[in-house]
Amino acid sequence: MPIQWIAIQLFVNTVEVGTLYYLLCSKFPAKSKTFIPTLCFVAGNISVLMASKFVTFGNLPIAEILAPTSSFLYLLLFRSGSALKKMFWTLISIAILFSLAFFAIAIIAMNRGVASVDAVAPNSNELLLTMILAKTSQVAIFYVLAKRKKTFESNSLLSIAPMLICLIVPLLSILSILFINGSIHSDANIPDELIFFVSVSYLAINVIVYVLYEFIGREAEKNYILVAKQKQYNLTQRHNIQVIEIYERMREWKHDFMNHMQVVSGMLEKTDPSGNGEAINYIKNLGGKIENSYLDIASGNLAVDAIVSAKATLAAANEIELSRNILLTDSLPIDNTDLCSILSNLLDNAIEACCKLKEQRYINLEMLVFKNQFSIKITNAANGEYSLESGKLKTTKNGNLHGIGMGHVRAIVDSYGGIFDVEPEAKYFAANVSIPIIEK
Repeated sequence: MPIQWIAIQLFVNTVEVGTLYYLLCSKFPAKSKTFIPTLCFVAGNISVLMASKFVTFGNLPIAEILAPTSSFLYLLLFRSGSALKKMFWTLISIAILFSLAFFAIAIIAMNRGVASVDAVAPNSNELLLTMILAKTSQVAIFYVLAKRKKTFESNSLLSIAPMLICLIVPLLSILSILFINGSIHSDANIPDELIFFVSVSYLAINVIVYVLYEFIGREAEKNYILVAKQKQYNLTQRHNIQVIEIYERMREWKHDFMNHMQVVSGMLEKTDPSGNGEAINYIKNLGGKIENSYLDIASGNLAVDAIVSAKATLAAANEIELSRNILLTDSLPIDNTDLCSILSNLLDNAIEACCKLKEQRYINLEMLVFKNQFSIKITNAANGEYSLESGKLKTTKNGNLHGIGMGHVRAIVDSYGGIFDVEPEAKYFAANVSIPIIEK
């Protein structure tokens, strides 16, 4: 083989393998920060493809078999994600790659008026045109697929039957194309029109399979989020009920405890009329701490008192100053369960944001009824680091369940015809809820 053709083959193989791994790497995050495994697998695939131009293995398509095998092995060892998803992307990418190659062969053969076997003849102009068309199409299609939004990571909710189709169709396409490739190189008289029809059909079928996979992924994501929201709602509801019950018992306990301490203190003062005894001072200090606890929040709404008291205690434990201004009426335009969910989620987010700061930790809570509007505003100190996606605030937490809380708050507010917005500023973050009070 002339040296210039060796250079061309090396360039074409590099483009083919490079775009393949670019697509696969775009769909799965790396397990480690090093790029050495990727470089080794890319170089190994290119070496095998180059060797196949000089060494024959009979009728066995060794290079074509090693391509999907090594790609899948690379994803399993060095990329995160489910094995099922890795298998799908390996098969669909190889199937599209093979379909594009045969599409280019058929196009060039018909355009140049030669047989398909001549379109892949070594060192021919037809082979050069075929490679240019095939690799240009591959780069364009793989780039579009790589830039597509990632589908849902979890396969737990995916239906088995459609997923089997998504795996079997590209696998059968690869096997069929390998068979046709063997027939072409064995000088079988296969019409160019048939090769063109088969290649276009396989390409279209695999594109449809990809669309089906995307649809399945989106539906699975919707179902997963719906189930997660329902679970979170049920957990929040049970938690809020428990908080209210504990809050009521704690207030009763506090009242009884203070009465008992006054009795004990009176008994001790009889034995020590000066009132400076160690036990008496201890009881007075303990009583002062209990008196200054957050159990005396009285907004007129027991659920609000319980949630705010619990979160205020949590904030104090994290050295966060929580100020509050709560003015409520007897009748609010929102169910207590939904109100508790809003407060719990927003105050938890505020506390978590403050915990990221070393100093100046504060949270301001305002709950007011004014001019037929029930409003909640929670402002907290922040470090100004936010993640935005399509102009919307996105969670910076890891995991599939994180980020549902804010969406749940928005869904609750929307169900009451209200408005929910946030103010992500450099030094603070504010969440605003406004719900109209409709007179009955």
